[in-house]
Amino acid sequence: MNNNGTYKVGIYERLSREDDLDDESKSITHQREAITEFCIANGFRIVKEYVDDGVSGATDDRPKFKELLDDIEKGNINLVITKDTSRLARNYATFTYYVLEYFPSKNVRYIAINDKIDTDKKETLNEGTLCMAFFNELQVRRDSTKIKDSLNSSKRQGKFMGGTAPYGYYRNPLNKYELLIDEETSEVVKRIFEMSISGMGTQKIANVLTDEKVPIPSIQKNLNRGRKTKLFGIWHSKTINDILKNEDYIGNLTQCREEKVNCKVRKRTSKDKWIVANGACPAIIDEETFYLVQDMFSKNKNRNCKSHEYLFRGFMYCKECKHTIGVNISKWERQGEIVEKHYCTCNNYKKNLRYNVCTPHKFDYDEFEKNVLKEIKKMCKKYLKTNDFETLLKDNDKTIKMEKEMKIKLDKYKADIEVNKTCIDKCYNQNLKGIIDDNTFQRQYNLLIEQNNKTYLLIQEIETKLTNLKSRNNFDDDKYKKVIKEYLSLKKPNKKLLSSLIDKIEVDENLKITIYYKFKPLV
Repeated sequence: MNNNGTYKVGIYERLSREDDLDDESKSITHQREAITEFCIANGFRIVKEYVDDGVSGATDDRPKFKELLDDIEKGNINLVITKDTSRLARNYATFTYYVLEYFPSKNVRYIAINDKIDTDKKETLNEGTLCMAFFNELQVRRDSTKIKDSLNSSKRQGKFMGGTAPYGYYRNPLNKYELLIDEETSEVVKRIFEMSISGMGTQKIANVLTDEKVPIPSIQKNLNRGRKTKLFGIWHSKTINDILKNEDYIGNLTQCREEKVNCKVRKRTSKDKWIVANGACPAIIDEETFYLVQDMFSKNKNRNCKSHEYLFRGFMYCKECKHTIGVNISKWERQGEIVEKHYCTCNNYKKNLRYNVCTPHKFDYDEFEKNVLKEIKKMCKKYLKTNDFETLLKDNDKTIKMEKEMKIKLDKYKADIEVNKTCIDKCYNQNLKGIIDDNTFQRQYNLLIEQNNKTYLLIQEIETKLTNLKSRNNFDDDKYKKVIKEYLSLKKPNKKLLSSLIDKIEVDENLKITIYYKFKPLV
């Protein structure tokens, strides 16, 4: 056994926001002084110091901790000293792995001064050691929950709590919780939406920006991520997709797109868990443009980005199996020239040909497009003539449907509050009659009040959304006439215009076409 003078000591110090920063005893300086004093008193020679400042003990992804492990592998360190066990790890599994498995396998001694743990003294490694490690993890879980609740409260108030501002914005230098529009990059955002509305796919938009050498968001944010790769500086379709779906650009600050499942794991959250503060940041894109792009997205989600642009791609559905109908290209040579024909088939039939799940529904796309455009124009003229079109279109606008759905939710939440109030009254009466004791009453009361407070927040969010929707629906009647007249004036309309008129088009196996409008058609 080595004497104390021959040990090669690595001292490890760590501090993060899960620690109480007002407690000086946990500071890096205090940890260093305590460990150094211990080493001098026991004749240990310090070879190297490792400091992770501002890094959580709930993760292994700590730069200096990794460096310590690397030095252990190289044989440079054979004794690790920390002030207490929580400095080494706040994760029960991690702590027990290093202390009970890793360090012994590398012939490394470990000492936690305050907790009186020394792996050279087997009597210090008992059930109390494991309980202490478990308590450390429990503490970080509690601290993590408190921090999360505090951050979420700020997010609901419309404060930006992210690391870097979304593309198109920058932090207000005088108020770090406020976003301001960046004049240069916001113009790129506007252009991305314009290109999308014109019918361009996300990959084509990305190619245009790359060809024009428009700086990618990572460059704008001064991030180093990916700088060493050959793809750095190239726009990707996913980046364009994220921008086009980001509600920040209509002024609705959206946060909590990711969450910590626990103190160790992060994952992307579903949309219903996002915290959206309406009107919390300045809008770059108007709402009509934004929601039109979302509608177009839903119609083109299965589109091949390298394919031709077809006006009705994403609108066409098989009546029998309800799957989308795709467009294909057939090419052949005729008298020395390449002839190209576009035809449609049911995607479900094509994908599962051997199982006979559907029939081909095969038809000429170009002929289909010509006939459908003619039919829509005929319907528009009919409505314009009877003066009913604009009224029906307005009454059947998607935002009206959204408004109704939100009102249903609002009524439900208000009913929940009334039910909880009734329960509170019952608990109070039961307490007065001695049916339940004071502690039980207080516990039930606190639980019901907490539920009501959360429900009040949900009601507030919905009422804000309803206000925004009403202002969004406050259009001139002329707007609807304008849509019709614009359609009738064009020889071939764009997808933006079609999306404002058409929901979907069904084709049955006898090739009968049914057009579903976003308004109730005349009979």
